[in-house]
Amino acid sequence: MKTRFKGILLAAAVLVQLGLPVITASAAEEITVNVTISNAGKVEVAGKDVKVADRNNDGKFDIDETLYAAHEAFYEGGAAAGYLSKQSDWGLSIDKLWGVTNGGGYGYYADNQFSMGLTDPVKDGGTLTAFVYSDLKGWSDSFCYFDQKEIKDAKQGDEKTLKLTKFVFGTDGAAKTVPAAGAVITIDGEKTAFKTDENGEVKVKFEKTGDLLVSAVSDTDTLVPPVLHASVAAAETTAIETTTTAANTTATTAATTTAAAVTTTAAKAASSSTSSTTAAKTGESAAIPALALTAVLASGAAFALRRRND
Repeated sequence: MKTRFKGILLAAAVLVQLGLPVITASAAEEITVNVTISNAGKVEVAGKDVKVADRNNDGKFDIDETLYAAHEAFYEGGAAAGYLSKQSDWGLSIDKLWGVTNGGGYGYYADNQFSMGLTDPVKDGGTLTAFVYSDLKGWSDSFCYFDQKEIKDAKQGDEKTLKLTKFVFGTDGAAKTVPAAGAVITIDGEKTAFKTDENGEVKVKFEKTGDLLVSAVSDTDTLVPPVLHASVAAAETTAIETTTTAANTTATTAATTTAAAVTTTAAKAASSSTSSTTAAKTGESAAIPALALTAVLASGAAFALRRRND
């Protein structure tokens, strides 16, 4: 056992001396890359996390392996049906992307940077955008991206400032970035009234709630659809409405109680008034015969006194 361990150490030492890579058991077996794929302006994979394996066992992870994994995960029939790469005069190149074979009209950008080939590396937690050109004659599709890939803390009615940047190619073929001015923001595929200014900036007000897909289109440019996920929660009005409802209920109850008390008091007052009136009328009725009897007796006494005097 000790002899075998010494042999492994010796072999590793020889590899280091020769400048060759030493693959250890701690090397990552797979990484996660956020992938977006669009086909002639239609988003097919909208910023989805993909597990990427080192298929060719070269100790790194590249664009080709990432696109293969993305088709395995999201394309019906897997990579065998939707994706193909092969060697060409330009090195390893895409021959089929998202089921489309068009003679090489494909583009791809890793971490929002122009990529030179399929063997360019990707990193764990990085992004990859690949697309099928919609304009094979002018190759005018412009890759563009937002300054953020997601919004997590939005509430209904909130405004968020976004910036959209696009790649353009000069006459020398060099790629550079410029603000994507005049682009109309879309939410879940629907156009909004929000448009980027000359700096590529725009304030977007979120009226819808839920997990929303934010992108952009242009009347003057052919944009590769940018992708941004926005999670928008409903405005916090439930507590206020509940408090208001409870206050209204309390006020209504108090008003009802007060009205009942007033009614009871009025009823008692009316009853007391009726009793007093009745009593007064009863006394008046009893007093009439008494007054009449007094009058009769007085008359009788006067008559008797008159006869005596006669």
